[in-house]
Amino acid sequence: MLIYIAYFIFLAVLAVEYEFRPSINKVMLVLVGLALALLAGFRSPEVVRDYEAYQMVFDTIFSMDIPAIFLIYEPGLYALVFTVRNLFENNYVIVIMILFAFASIAIKLTSINKLAFNPYLVILFYFSHFFILHEMTQIRIGLASGIFLLSLPYYFRGNRFGFTGMILLGTLFHYSAIFYLSILFFNQRTFNYYFFIGVLILSVVFAYLRLPLAGILTRFNIADISSKLEIYVELGQKGYLEEIRVYNVQNLCNIFCSVYLLYLIPKRVLLSDRALMIFLKCNIISIFLLSFFSGMPTVAFRFSELFAVVSIFLFAYLIKYLPFSKWNILFLIMLAGLLFFNTISSGILNPYKIATFK
Repeated sequence: MLIYIAYFIFLAVLAVEYEFRPSINKVMLVLVGLALALLAGFRSPEVVRDYEAYQMVFDTIFSMDIPAIFLIYEPGLYALVFTVRNLFENNYVIVIMILFAFASIAIKLTSINKLAFNPYLVILFYFSHFFILHEMTQIRIGLASGIFLLSLPYYFRGNRFGFTGMILLGTLFHYSAIFYLSILFFNQRTFNYYFFIGVLILSVVFAYLRLPLAGILTRFNIADISSKLEIYVELGQKGYLEEIRVYNVQNLCNIFCSVYLLYLIPKRVLLSDRALMIFLKCNIISIFLLSFFSGMPTVAFRFSELFAVVSIFLFAYLIKYLPFSKWNILFLIMLAGLLFFNTISSGILNPYKIATFK
């Protein structure tokens, strides 16, 4: 695990340096992206459990009928696997992993550079959780969520057509990205404090109730809607999926951050910062979704993580509003460290090894 810790320390040093000398070095940003992409792209199948599952998908996807394929797997994935498999017959799985890593990280770092006032601090929070979760493990949603972040400047400028086009591009790699279009229903000019405080309170209620949504869905023919959703429901009904802890470390930090900013930031300041307003709304929605779907663990995490990805920006905003003055950056490094060690201690990663080419 030393290599992951070394990356964390390196990014933490860059974040601290930028806070005291705020000037972006584009060469360094490219080197950071390259280092992250190499780490994710060249990982061995032994590093994460999902790797072998992807290998099986890549090997069997062409044995399925075209209509059946697209009920489960996205056209973008099919096209990528088809192309790479014909060009790199022996090592095509590794090449696909490399392409996903480089594409996703390049897109996310481009977005971070555009949207963050301390890019390295945001990258640190990204590395502490979502890099491990997405680029090392769930590569399709990793790419789709990156495209979502890249689409946000279109949204902030009021370019709904451009935003929608980018989200539809994201759905080519993960169908659940279509739910990002729900952001179009957000009002960019107002923030209803009572509504979002109510959403947080309902999150507590639903976390306690754990609605039996799986049992309700079994009454409908959900196979016509989503084959994967049907699988998740069946696994939950048979007890193969563990119950989730709604108040896990990551979600508790999200709740703390949201409540703190809701309490501290004057409404006029919040309304003047369109990006912060959208990040806060998305983060609160992600907290609610985790609680509401807590009776269906996989669905809860899938929907919650879609919107929680913006938390990497929201955590960085705390540096403006924490009461520790110049020590704010050190507090946020510790917070990122808490998220990082919580993620790697969850068992999602094994000791790092480099993939071997045939």
